[in-house]
Amino acid sequence: MDDDAADRIESAVESVERAVQRVETAIKDKWTTPQWIALILVGIGLWSLPGDIWHSKWRYALSYGIQSSNVYVQDQPHDCAFFAAPLGTKYCHYERTASITRWATSQTGNPIISYDDGKTWSTFDPAPEHAPQYPTVKAVFIGWEKKVD
Repeated sequence: MDDDAADRIESAVESVERAVQRVETAIKDKWTTPQWIALILVGIGLWSLPGDIWHSKWRYALSYGIQSSNVYVQDQPHDCAFFAAPLGTKYCHYERTASITRWATSQTGNPIISYDDGKTWSTFDPAPEHAPQYPTVKAVFIGWEKKVD
């Protein structure tokens, strides 16, 4: 065997060793299935987070200048969810609704309240509280309205 053939064999062996090293590096750097699942779950959580933050109790309390204990948030119904029994598409979804309750004192001095954001008013007995002179937000109710797709 001549030196030229030995050099070619040695060069080929080095090329194979480099290729094997690249394959080992690629395998070590590959994400595992649990890592991919965790990444997908985090992505889903981050996707839904802005809507939940925007419609949170503290945001409504801050917007209307009331205590967060006067903001009532109804749990979202799950009967339109894909995984709710029976499994599959239900062709519906729910949208948030906000109902603002305002109260005040009428021009005749009677306490009045509106459950439709000031469109209609009726008298009521606020005992033991005193109704404010001008329309003020008393409570916010966040509910869900079913929409058919």
